[in-house]
Amino acid sequence: MFEAVTGQILFYATLAFAFFSPGYALLSAIFGKNKTLNTLERFILSFGLGIISVDFLNFSLAGLGLPITRLSLFISIILFVSACLIIRKIRFNKTGPESDMAEEKLFDFSKHQIALIFLLLFLTVFIKTAYLSDTVFPTATDMGHHMYWTQWMVDNHQLPTYDGMPDFIIGEQIPFGTIGLLSGASVFSAFPVVLLLLVNLLGILTVFILALRIFKRKNVAILVLLFLGVLYAVASPQAKFVSGGVVGNILGNLLMPLAFYFYYRSMEFFETGSAMKENSRAFLALAIFTTFGLFYTHHLTAFILLFIFAMIAAIFFIANLKDLKNILPALSRLIFSPQVLAVFFAGLVFFFFIFTPNYIKGSAVNTAVGAPSKETRVGLTMDNLRSSVGEARIALGFLGVMILIAGFKKRNFGHSVILAWAVMIFLMSTQPHLLFINLPSNRIGNYLSYPIAILSAYSLYILFGTDKKSKVSGPTSSSKLIRAGFIVTLTFVLVDGISDSASAFKDKTDLAPVAQTFNASGYLAQKTSLDDMILKDHNYITADSWMKIFLMRGYKYPLSRGYFKRYEDETKPREMCTLQMIASPDNAEARACFAETGTDFIMINPRYDSAQFRKLKNFDQAYSSPGINIYYRNN
Repeated sequence: MFEAVTGQILFYATLAFAFFSPGYALLSAIFGKNKTLNTLERFILSFGLGIISVDFLNFSLAGLGLPITRLSLFISIILFVSACLIIRKIRFNKTGPESDMAEEKLFDFSKHQIALIFLLLFLTVFIKTAYLSDTVFPTATDMGHHMYWTQWMVDNHQLPTYDGMPDFIIGEQIPFGTIGLLSGASVFSAFPVVLLLLVNLLGILTVFILALRIFKRKNVAILVLLFLGVLYAVASPQAKFVSGGVVGNILGNLLMPLAFYFYYRSMEFFETGSAMKENSRAFLALAIFTTFGLFYTHHLTAFILLFIFAMIAAIFFIANLKDLKNILPALSRLIFSPQVLAVFFAGLVFFFFIFTPNYIKGSAVNTAVGAPSKETRVGLTMDNLRSSVGEARIALGFLGVMILIAGFKKRNFGHSVILAWAVMIFLMSTQPHLLFINLPSNRIGNYLSYPIAILSAYSLYILFGTDKKSKVSGPTSSSKLIRAGFIVTLTFVLVDGISDSASAFKDKTDLAPVAQTFNASGYLAQKTSLDDMILKDHNYITADSWMKIFLMRGYKYPLSRGYFKRYEDETKPREMCTLQMIASPDNAEARACFAETGTDFIMINPRYDSAQFRKLKNFDQAYSSPGINIYYRNN
């Protein structure tokens, strides 16, 4: 009991030390006590910046040829935080903190608003943790794949090379490996899910402060917490992705809004028509730093960001076409400032000459561009979008697009960000052929829920909110029609959003199959050697991807019979040995496969595949449980 408590304390202390403190120290070195960043913003932004900072600290250790151990990580984080604090001391020793009353007023929430924010956050955490309580067990296939590389990093004290596989990006494993090394937490514990849940919650909070900054209305930001936090709290890419170990998407949905936040803050002075502030250069430098961090974390999110950024630029420049003679010189002074250029060129040198992401070296970029090659890549229908994003959010989101266009503020860079964010992902997921995108449409469509949530909040506020300046009547007015419309709309939204989460809850998970898989994996780890080759079945064995962590003999070890439909995919022919050796172990093709692969242990579910092995004399049953049988092929 004492070890469990101390383990939990060490884990959460490690989270604060490894991710919060570097990000907070970095912001302090750049802004000091400047009120341009509210305390709440510093807290939310610190975690994302901390993840990126720790990633680059790991890259630095690897580049110097130093082993990545608990001691080296601890020292490097301490040195980074200390350097930031020293820089802060030098830069802000003689100047006091600036104060901006407009900044302070923006975060001056009323008591009722604070109570509502805490209620929405409580409901968000409650719904997600209620769902995760029965799905936290180490069974998800994607999580198993990621945790293999995490364990590899912990065991070998260096960054994984992924054996040339471009589907893995180093930034996806570094946060987990850092926690594993510093806290000693096992990958079979709840820590991977807890870390992803924290990232998911901070991503939602980042969208909250982004909406608050762009629309300058507290109630819009609070409604964002409703649409993105409480409603559809389980649907992808929320708690389902957390439990499923969809690491890249969860991290991407933190870092992409974080990048948008910094880009918007750097361009915020255009909105008021005031002179460019010194902080604008700092924000743009942080935006570029975050963008480079995203490219090291998840290539799909980075790929989407490039398309969104192209549309942001197009919308902003077209909307301000008549004022370009004033905008372009200011933009030039912003971009070609020393601090921005320093971060940009340092990132380019690091990216191409020091530590190039694995997917750049491989074929991932080439396969992402071109005509859709599969049925799953030809685009989503509106029915697909409604089922993934939610009918209420789709309806209000599209309405929000029209309202935003109708009241578009040309010089508000944030309006361009929100509009491009939603429209570009919609086009990428529904009309990929127009943009020559060859990626799974549903994976892109999952990113739509974040901008749609913002637009839903904005449209609901504009329709029913009270604006004292424009004297727009709302639900607090005497108009019974407006009040009735608000109640009906809110009821529709709540029922649709909460019922979506309720339908995702499962019956109590049966852990017996998981235990059987882990016991059998432990048996094989003890009884087999590096000379043995094992074949397992992915179709009928629970948590089989975690088997490789017991063995730690390579990512592609053991061999695995994949889903049957993959062997029938004409667009991507696959080897047939893993299918033949289990389905028909005595035919000529299977015997040739056994000789070629050297397979001598086969792990299957006896309910489906035991009979064909029992009748063969050259197979002996070595292990038996209700859900797992292991056969040994004797020569």
